[in-house]
Amino acid sequence: MDWFEIEARPNRIYRIREPAMGPLDSSHGWLILGERAALLIDAGVGVSPLRPPIEAITSLPVTLLLTHSHFDHIGGAHEFRDRRAHRAEADILADPSPQSTQWGGWLTAASFARAPFPGFDMARYALAPAPPTQLVGDGDWIDLGGRSLEILHLPGHSPGLLGVYEAASGTLFSSDALYDGPMFFDLPGSDRAAALRSLARLRALAPLRVYPGHFGDIDAAEVPRVCAAAEAQARGA
Repeated sequence: MDWFEIEARPNRIYRIREPAMGPLDSSHGWLILGERAALLIDAGVGVSPLRPPIEAITSLPVTLLLTHSHFDHIGGAHEFRDRRAHRAEADILADPSPQSTQWGGWLTAASFARAPFPGFDMARYALAPAPPTQLVGDGDWIDLGGRSLEILHLPGHSPGLLGVYEAASGTLFSSDALYDGPMFFDLPGSDRAAALRSLARLRALAPLRVYPGHFGDIDAAEVPRVCAAAEAQARGA
């Protein structure tokens, strides 16, 4: 049974999602191909192996960037050897619990429109430890060969939240720092003031295309509206 849906985007970019789950029960993964290596941004919920669909797309070595340590972004992280994350998320990735990764009380059997495999038992769901093999932060770069990506630290939703920006194409991978839907700024580790600063930074960046962690892609014309809606949520309006 196929669990993941893979959709190609221009410029050798692929979206990986889990369509049998709600838009806030799972997150989008993004695979970016260079000439010598590939970058995978986030690793899903972890109820079905992630490496096989990635290896079906590319034989390049894959670096996994974990944008933060919430369950819907880290489930398959243990399947990859090269795992990078911000220092502020490292302890949770090394010792993920239902509380620290936010799935306890959120993810239930009702989160699944269908089972990921026969005999799936939500009562046995757990996240495997996946400590970062390398810590990264604001201003660091990932060179894939023929394309370079800048890491942005965008705290607010989570203290070590990371985004990725490709200046050459004006493409932003925003994870949970910006998307067109209900946002969450009252979780443990959230910081509304930091979120507003991060959103101001993204507004000023003026990306041509935003590939977020949830909901649909955002084009340049929609960025101001989506930023304004996110800012209103961060203010509690």
